[in-house]
Amino acid sequence: MSQLLDLLNELKHNGVVVLPECITNEELVKMQKSFQSQLERPAFNSWTGYTQTDRKRLMVEQLLTLDRCFCKLPLMPLINNLIVEYLGKDICLQEAKGWQSLPFKDNFHPLHRDEWYCTEYYQSKTIPRSLKLGCYLDDVESGAFAFVVGSHRHQYQGQVGELYHQQTEDYELTKVVGKAGTLFLFDPECLHQQSYPNLTARNALFYHFFSPSIVLSKNFTQWGRFQRLLIESSFLSGLNYQQLAFLGCARQPCNDIPDIQHFLSLTQPLNIAVRSLNEAHYLFEKIKARLFRT
Repeated sequence: MSQLLDLLNELKHNGVVVLPECITNEELVKMQKSFQSQLERPAFNSWTGYTQTDRKRLMVEQLLTLDRCFCKLPLMPLINNLIVEYLGKDICLQEAKGWQSLPFKDNFHPLHRDEWYCTEYYQSKTIPRSLKLGCYLDDVESGAFAFVVGSHRHQYQGQVGELYHQQTEDYELTKVVGKAGTLFLFDPECLHQQSYPNLTARNALFYHFFSPSIVLSKNFTQWGRFQRLLIESSFLSGLNYQQLAFLGCARQPCNDIPDIQHFLSLTQPLNIAVRSLNEAHYLFEKIKARLFRT
């Protein structure tokens, strides 16, 4: 109990807390292999794989469909209890993704607060809170998660997203370096960024927890940043009601229609290209079959 309180107090004061070792070597290897398999090729047509929505990151969505270890991680008692104590009992998992950060030298993603809730809706209301769980799948010395201690304790209503990027040089940053398997919780209202330079490619996971009742930002839902959470049903075997609810299974059904704006102008050309490719593949297989018959 004292460990939980110490970690919770550090999280409340600093906005970030590094957790004690929770993952076994066997679990880590399984997650590393499953994650790496998604980086072999981009998601395309019937392929599963990575997506890319910014310059230096290969995104892997829907971790809870890859391996049961990804599903077990947020359910670990210490992690679960910290999140519930910080945010409340109506909180559940809303996102489970990761990415490979490619090597870079420039400050391509400056200090920021995450834009995920609708700032217009909450303009005269209390800022909604969420937590993210980070997990390094590789040893991280460069390109580490960096943050400004205590910067989540602010009164700047709605100052989130790209319009409110901060100059890194104006702040003293604390970096979370560590071995593969390092876990940390952070409040996205805390000023944070990936430090630079990043000398080697590295893989990391990020889980996002918040209340289902929060009104989300359109930039968050329409520009490829937010995906409805999917879970492989067999991974839910043996879980109790509380665990299922924490994974989001007790939420009300979502009836909104996704309206993705990312690369919207390329929708028609890409549709034509994919259909043409499928047609060419069909003709190629047909010709090949005839040649082998003769």
